[in-house]
Amino acid sequence: MTKTALIVIAVLASIALLVFFGELLMLLFAAILIAAVLDSGVALIKRFLPIHRLVALILTIVISIMLVGFALVAGGMTIIDQLDALSGVLGDAWRMLADQLNDWGVPVLRTFNAEDIWERLPEPQTMFGGAGAVLGTGFGMLSNLVIVSLVGIFLAADPSRYRDGLVLFVPVWFRPRLGAVLDRAGATLQRWLVGQLALMVIVGGATTVLLLVMGVNYALSLGIIAGLLNFIPFLGPILGFVPIGLAMIGQDMTTALIVLGGYTLIQQADANVLSPLIQDRVVNLAPALTIAFLLLMGIILGPIGVALATPLLAALRILVLELYVGDVLGDEAVKKA
Repeated sequence: MTKTALIVIAVLASIALLVFFGELLMLLFAAILIAAVLDSGVALIKRFLPIHRLVALILTIVISIMLVGFALVAGGMTIIDQLDALSGVLGDAWRMLADQLNDWGVPVLRTFNAEDIWERLPEPQTMFGGAGAVLGTGFGMLSNLVIVSLVGIFLAADPSRYRDGLVLFVPVWFRPRLGAVLDRAGATLQRWLVGQLALMVIVGGATTVLLLVMGVNYALSLGIIAGLLNFIPFLGPILGFVPIGLAMIGQDMTTALIVLGGYTLIQQADANVLSPLIQDRVVNLAPALTIAFLLLMGIILGPIGVALATPLLAALRILVLELYVGDVLGDEAVKKA
């Protein structure tokens, strides 16, 4: 069987799996992302301590749990209380804005819920079968999180074992090449993810400082939301602008202009300075392709598809360049890049 035939079969199989088991595959991909983060921690610890990989993984998990626990003890209840209060404030602000727009003849709903957006999109289980419905009804969010975390931990404990198991499904002559490509895709994904987490912290921290300096209520919660949404390139900053903009309703004009202008400058610095320095050296994704892929994943899989679309595209880019452009089309420059 030729390389071209293998790649065509792999592409068709991937499309079929995405169509019928999309949500399950996204959860597995989320586990791979968790494994990538844990593997980065393991590599950092082993750089300073000559210990077994499993011990380094346990240390990484313990340190992560301690950091999360410290955050919850130090400000967790404050954050939870702020988020709870902020949801009510944003709801009231949206109703005020909707009333004004309706008075001007612009028809908008007075009640706003992010889930309403996704309800207007075709349901995955309606379009592609019942796999998504089974997953959604069979497990709750908490159980999904636990399962994904456990799978991620097992993957991080011995990643080569699972990679070697995957390459067993291709002919013997193709296994070394596929293994090398998977290693490169994994390394690229890991660097992208670590860089994106750093950008999230920077954007979230800068936004929080801006809001605190301007005396805006719920500054910590709004900063956390901005940082988390920054995980989604292009679309995330726009979504992050919405709660900050709603929070400015009722503020004086000077404060609103400084906050919205400052947030815009933070996002511009992220897009034009920080991201090129951190991310473009790892994987240079074309903006139009990224946005189109975000929309496609959103239509097929909803919010989870949008959240994981960019790292998935980053990994797919390496696979396509290496296995198709490099091997099938014979572009040796791609292999050396």
